[in-house]
Amino acid sequence: MRSPEWTDKIPPVRLAGICYLIIVAGGLFSEIVVRGQLIVAGNATATAANIMEQESLYRAGIVASIVFLACNIPVIWVFYRVFRVFDESIANLMVLTFMTAIIVEVANLRSLLEPLSYLINAEGLVGLTESQRAALTYSAVQKFNAGFALSLAFFGAHCLILASLILRSKVIPRIIGAALVLAGIGYIANTFTIFAAPQLRGEYGVFLLLPALIAETSLALWLTFFGVNQARWNEAAMS
Repeated sequence: MRSPEWTDKIPPVRLAGICYLIIVAGGLFSEIVVRGQLIVAGNATATAANIMEQESLYRAGIVASIVFLACNIPVIWVFYRVFRVFDESIANLMVLTFMTAIIVEVANLRSLLEPLSYLINAEGLVGLTESQRAALTYSAVQKFNAGFALSLAFFGAHCLILASLILRSKVIPRIIGAALVLAGIGYIANTFTIFAAPQLRGEYGVFLLLPALIAETSLALWLTFFGVNQARWNEAAMS
């Protein structure tokens, strides 16, 4: 039988749900509102000009990324607390893949800071032309995109493991677990498409990532408003 701390009360799953909603909203803001508006594919000059003209928006995207990445900490803590009572080994693997994805993404944020050094705080680059600074900026953006894609492969693995725990435990509706299976496959396929067949990414990228948006938003909303099946969790915690 597990120690009393596991059976006194269920973990604060609604906290995880709220944090997850912040993660989804922050990710959409950073990716669509900020980078989607400022970064012009294949045009370094226009990208650099957009960042310089809308510096506040660009910085807001970086801040939003820091905030939603920090929100991942309580989410994975709650997930571990919930699912370790069903299978501690798989729960540990879930945490490992999740943290690998987040560490890669946090380290990758440095690439978003580089354009500010090239364009805004460029005292040490006085010998470079505007086109050279723009090229460095666009290169940094591309480096961020590659690192972000790499992190999504590990996050896709996390989604598959989390899905297996949901399907097994039944503390969250199994349809959400099934949706997370599609999300995980989509994330992994998206990453390999970017690196192996980038020409296909432009055509099918939205179809690869749309299941993830639906699945993760559904999970976040369910946790926020309904939590988990406390009876099933208590039964597993006491066994």
